[in-house]
Amino acid sequence: MRIGRSHLLLLLVASTAAFALSAPKRASAGMIAVTESDNGREFTLALGDRLEISLPATSGTGYKWQTAPIADALVKPAGDTKFKLDNAMPGASGHQIFRFSIEASGSGTLELRYIRPWEKGTPPARVFTILLIVR
Repeated sequence: MRIGRSHLLLLLVASTAAFALSAPKRASAGMIAVTESDNGREFTLALGDRLEISLPATSGTGYKWQTAPIADALVKPAGDTKFKLDNAMPGASGHQIFRFSIEASGSGTLELRYIRPWEKGTPPARVFTILLIVR
């Protein structure tokens, strides 16, 4: 069976698209963008990369995302956490955005918990976890 040029080109485009969908999302060189759909995933990073995590939150509920204590030196917060509203309505939902710099080689888990800070001893409403491998 002989494969024509158009079939070969289609096969190349499809395999490239499949690879792009399975790779971590790089917003730009050295920046990895992570969203709620990445919960539980593993990311391979390089020293000096930056990690941006955007998670849905509703400001009027009292809940907010907080990082669990980071036991190792793999990542370091880079700047303040930001909140981006989905629309201009008071108490509207939006996204809480965290930025981290990659500081050391190794592997470890980064966990964020959706909590009401004043409710001590209450389990988080949601937990977001990713595994980081830094080379």
